[in-house]
Amino acid sequence: MDSFLQHITSDKNFKDVVHVETIPARQAIYADERFQLDERTRSALDKLGIQGLYSHQAEALALIRQGADVVIMTPAASGKSLVYNIPVIESLLKDPESKALYLFPLKGLEQDQLTALTSLSEAAGLVKKPPVAGRRKSYSPGICEIYDGDTSAYKRQKIRLALPSVLLTNPDMLHLGILPFHQKWEGFFRNLKYVVIDELHTYRGVFGSHVAHVLRRLRRIAKLYGSEPVFITCSATIANPIGLAQALTGKTFELVARNGAPQGQRQFIFINPAGGTSPYTLATRLFIESIRAGFKTIAFTKARKITELMHSWAAKSAPELAETISSYRAGFLPAERREIESGLKTGALAGVISTSALELGVDIGGLDVCILVGYPGSIASTWQRAGRAGRSGRTSLIALVAMSDALDQHFMRNPTDFFSKPSEAAVIDTENPVIAKAHLNCAVAEAYLKTNDTIIEAPKHAHLLSALEKEGRVRYWAKGGIWYPRRRYPHKDVSIRGIGERFSIRLENGAMLGEASYGRVFYELHPGAVYLHKGAPYLVKRLDLYNKTIVCRPAADIDFYTSAITHETSEIISVDAEKNLEGVTVRLGSLRITETIIGYRKKEIGTGALIGEYALDGFPPSVFATKGIWMKVDEAILNEAKAHGFSVAGSLHGLEHSAIAALPLFAMCDRMDLGGVSYAFNPELEAPAIFIYDGHEGGVGLVQRGFDCCRDWFSATLDLMSECKCEVSCPSCTQDPKCGNNNDPLDKRGAILILKSWLGSER
Repeated sequence: MDSFLQHITSDKNFKDVVHVETIPARQAIYADERFQLDERTRSALDKLGIQGLYSHQAEALALIRQGADVVIMTPAASGKSLVYNIPVIESLLKDPESKALYLFPLKGLEQDQLTALTSLSEAAGLVKKPPVAGRRKSYSPGICEIYDGDTSAYKRQKIRLALPSVLLTNPDMLHLGILPFHQKWEGFFRNLKYVVIDELHTYRGVFGSHVAHVLRRLRRIAKLYGSEPVFITCSATIANPIGLAQALTGKTFELVARNGAPQGQRQFIFINPAGGTSPYTLATRLFIESIRAGFKTIAFTKARKITELMHSWAAKSAPELAETISSYRAGFLPAERREIESGLKTGALAGVISTSALELGVDIGGLDVCILVGYPGSIASTWQRAGRAGRSGRTSLIALVAMSDALDQHFMRNPTDFFSKPSEAAVIDTENPVIAKAHLNCAVAEAYLKTNDTIIEAPKHAHLLSALEKEGRVRYWAKGGIWYPRRRYPHKDVSIRGIGERFSIRLENGAMLGEASYGRVFYELHPGAVYLHKGAPYLVKRLDLYNKTIVCRPAADIDFYTSAITHETSEIISVDAEKNLEGVTVRLGSLRITETIIGYRKKEIGTGALIGEYALDGFPPSVFATKGIWMKVDEAILNEAKAHGFSVAGSLHGLEHSAIAALPLFAMCDRMDLGGVSYAFNPELEAPAIFIYDGHEGGVGLVQRGFDCCRDWFSATLDLMSECKCEVSCPSCTQDPKCGNNNDPLDKRGAILILKSWLGSER
């Protein structure tokens, strides 16, 4: 690896290496020898070659034994799964009837943990229940079973009839297939001792806000059957592990964060392409060079389209590698994803180019090189992805290839800031009215909701329950003090992965290509848009809103990509809070946003040069209520900007963009999760104004986080623009790839004036 790093840093093709950081190897810290395990558990670990526990594993196990709900926050490959597997095995050794529920955000994680838990249970002497005597082909349940959307209907029925000790599933199946039919799971809930939530940090934004309600419904059903399980949660490094765990479950947690696991040496290089070199071209070249050098390599991109383009370029540039590399992203069919994961694990594949879909701990074997094609958007995600390389104490190389985006360039200019910066907060909003209302309807359908319920807290949600009653979904029986359902199974109308329905992507002959969320459809899959799948381009011919279908045709000759043209307006619904800085009042509240797709642009691949603009007629406007912040801008500051020859509209627009770019420094989100609109004159406020809002209906806590730390947020925004060497505007400070106005006008000079006035004399 040292030789390869020397080759990279001296090769003229990689002349733009701006920083090399050596992160030394770390020795293991083992548990105090006084920490005792059950003898059978100790023997099982010995059989599996596990000679001792790390200090953080022992600390967590001690708390779990005391009945505490625990969140373990240590890096990837630090043995977190053993922390929850050991208590479950010990519980089964003492009481064979005890049960545990494991929740994972991805199906691939279930498969990995099934293998690990099965090995440990067998080593501990736990065996499957024998078949019922006298029955032909009687189903024999395993100690642990997977129950998800890929489980056949036949096996699901058998699992319900002969309950396993440990059930591995995901929040989707818990929501749709278990809680609504809890009567069939009575024996499981009655003996439920542990609930394990792995990859806790992934439960943020819309998904996390949904899962928070699913977990409260789970606790309520468990309580109905007389159990109160201990929650064991595991997370990558984030700023608020206890806060997130408590917001998700409504319980109180203990934190274990002192890592005792070993770590091999890491070489972390920053590459900032200059002289017109495309970061995608350079990253593709590095990907090929790494594989040719014999290193198993993963490249992470920030967009599905780039994943597919890089895969296509790599296969064409290095045809001898074409059979040993693949792309990987959401939207692939389950069989395609499993095949790629297996290929990486077995060595049939030497490299993969992936979106964040492989960020989590799906077992894909040991990797040597991790290439980050653009800053992933958060410190937490960066280290999570970097943790994919160098497992089992091996030396690894992580390369961050910078884009022109503001945060990428900020860290290229200030690499020491990156290595000293703490992780961001993962935020959810359990009070999102759209999400809360949907899950209240589900909870009432699962079991009558009493006004004194301590988990769902009916009085707090009285206005939502009343709305459900007016819609004919629930009824209230005043004499009994209970809410009861009008429909038996409202769950199927609630998608916990987003707010809105899913669309299928098909060829003209009806063959299935993939799926897309409602939020992506209008922006990325409108008629005329280019859709990429496994490196191959397709042209969208038709968008059928009624049947939720996108129809495409193959288009191998396409040499352009598309981006939507949008128009946004805002309307203030309510003011919830306000905060005064030296030069501005920041208000937080509810907004009604209207977004309309009015056309799209074609741009050349590689150069980004505009080919043309095309109108789209008949697209319905997207109108939604959300949370936002807004600031009036003092006319005197704008007059000063005008006197200097700066664009007033460009100053407001540039500040809106740069603030959106900076918020991910404080909250785990992507700038695409946020929206904004600036006004030279806002008729509601009768003044120039800037609005920034959560891009999801009802809000998911992102602008709330920004409001809470607005001084630091605005200060970071000022730094992003002040540090940038451009004169007026560029992608590194004020330009936004999502901008529906094609980033026109923008003027960072006036934006800097505005921010300095807001922050006062200290800046």
